[in-house]
Amino acid sequence: MRITARPTIITAVAIASSFAGVGAAIAADAATPTTVTVTPVPTLHAGDQAPGDAPGVKAIRLRKAIPAGYVLLGQKVDVQRGDQPAGAALRFTCPGDKRLKTFLITGQAGIAADRPYRNHKSTYITSVPSAKLKQASGVVYAVCR
Repeated sequence: MRITARPTIITAVAIASSFAGVGAAIAADAATPTTVTVTPVPTLHAGDQAPGDAPGVKAIRLRKAIPAGYVLLGQKVDVQRGDQPAGAALRFTCPGDKRLKTFLITGQAGIAADRPYRNHKSTYITSVPSAKLKQASGVVYAVCR
């Protein structure tokens, strides 16, 4: 009996060891996830202070009152980068009969527009901060008039 028991124990130990090796290999391959959070921010109206300069719209300037007829719709983007850079697709729709004029960015929320948006009622853009940053946060405002 000892002769048959010994190979069974050795086989069981070998199988257990191989599973432990597989578990360690899986753990070594586990990637750190990138977390992207998008939250709305209060809409800015005429009379509110502009959070920055709006490219192409001379009427919207940092710390100056937003002129009548303009509305700034905002979305805050927070990114905690893991192993792979990632960002967010953001949709903006101007209220009423207003149209998009430009985008104003604060913080480190980089943006890219892959389609024409000027004078459109709504559009999608992407917000992807620099891949060099482990943590980035910023607000993207659609300037509507």
